[in-house]
Amino acid sequence: MQHHHRQWRRLVPITLILIICYQDCHALASSSPKQVISRRNDGRSKSFSFDEPNNKRVDNDSEVKFQLSQVGRDLIRPSVALGHVQAAVRSTFLPSIPSSSSSNILRSSGYLQYILLDNIQDLCTSLRSVLATQRILEGVGVGRADATALSATLNFLIRDGCGMLASLLFTSYAASSFRRNVKRWKYFADVMVDIGITLEIVAPCVLSSPALKGWFLPLICLANVCKALCGVAAGACSGAFQLYWSNNLIGTQDGISEISAKNGAQRTVMGGVGLVMAGLLAKCLGSGNVSMVVWVGLYCALTSVHLVANWWSLKLVALDWLNSWRLHFIVDQFLRSVNETNTDHVVVSNPMELSRIEPLLFLPELKRRKLCPIEMGVSFNRFARMSHHTSTSLQSVLSQKQKQNYILSVGHACRKRVKQKRRVLVAFSPECSNKDVAKAYLHACIVGHELASTSKEQRNDVEEIEIVKEVEVIAENKLTQLFPLFEMSASNAGWNLDRTEISNQGYEICYE
Repeated sequence: MQHHHRQWRRLVPITLILIICYQDCHALASSSPKQVISRRNDGRSKSFSFDEPNNKRVDNDSEVKFQLSQVGRDLIRPSVALGHVQAAVRSTFLPSIPSSSSSNILRSSGYLQYILLDNIQDLCTSLRSVLATQRILEGVGVGRADATALSATLNFLIRDGCGMLASLLFTSYAASSFRRNVKRWKYFADVMVDIGITLEIVAPCVLSSPALKGWFLPLICLANVCKALCGVAAGACSGAFQLYWSNNLIGTQDGISEISAKNGAQRTVMGGVGLVMAGLLAKCLGSGNVSMVVWVGLYCALTSVHLVANWWSLKLVALDWLNSWRLHFIVDQFLRSVNETNTDHVVVSNPMELSRIEPLLFLPELKRRKLCPIEMGVSFNRFARMSHHTSTSLQSVLSQKQKQNYILSVGHACRKRVKQKRRVLVAFSPECSNKDVAKAYLHACIVGHELASTSKEQRNDVEEIEIVKEVEVIAENKLTQLFPLFEMSASNAGWNLDRTEISNQGYEICYE
């Protein structure tokens, strides 16, 4: 009896261990994945199932042939073949987005609409460029018995030389302002290429008139100058747009090389399509069966499509940093909201809302409120000459404002200090950051609003200086209260104040 009892005591622990091991194995089997899916950034995917016996390593030639035949049968299926084509097109022309919802991201960000409009305008340019080349060749004498190769060569040399000189001068003049107004300069480039192509098409028409025959060479030189300006401006702005799409789609600046490569692939295909269509168009128009009205109407239609497509494509680009126009709009909107609501929470327009109304032409801003002019980044010589401060008070201002990274004062454009000649002067120190620039502009706008709203009337220079001093003190106190609120409102709307870049006179003052 004791022997059986001793054996039973030995079997109980072994049984418990077997039960526990069985439960663990069963739980492991139930929690193990049945299928693993591998996805690529270009949309391709492969699935592996642990239940299928075919998912084993290939060890002989017969299994290799079997799997290759399976691939061939898959390619014959329309749905599978279409999937492979879509994946190939996506990997060639669209950026690789590390997300399963890449199609939604491309659509919601506006990138698909942007590249569609951009390629449409590029196609219009290709079609008109071929027509312009045909007209230029006719103008230099191709097909005429009295024309010589030397005269044609000289015309091309002079034309190209004017374009090179124009590109150098334009780069020297405008290189520092491209990023501040990148959208305006991009549209400027589009307008310039349209003017250049139009001049090339019109130039041969003057050869039929003996009085205007000498204008052919100046016209084609001016056309090439316009194209050179387009090349400089478009090349300077392309990097900013590629960087914008890299940040929006991929979330980092590291994707700019892929965005640039995919953009080049898109332009290569559209260039090929444009060459074929332009060849057919040139053959139809050069046959003599098309009237001049149809020819001119077609050219005007292509030019209009080119300008409209560029206009709407630029409206899709919502830059999140503030240039002069965007900063003025946001600050003016902020100050009006504060005056109307007087709350601690002010909502300003976000980048997408402003991109729809931002002007794309270099035209004077007629709708701005009539405040006194603001001059940013002035030299200290101009600051001291126009400011109301004396030499002693200027030294005191400099010692007090050294930690603020800028100094501000109300000046007058003439010796007689009258209300109509007021202007706000801002001078920057070398340590002034982009956020400090935005703060200085807000400060200047507060001063301008206070000057516009003051009820005091000045009768002489002394009273004018007293009014200005009082306004400067009020504006300084308001800035201390409003700038944190402005910074929070701009950040909530999606603006990056650390990248603010506005037009200024370019001076920095150093203390010695």
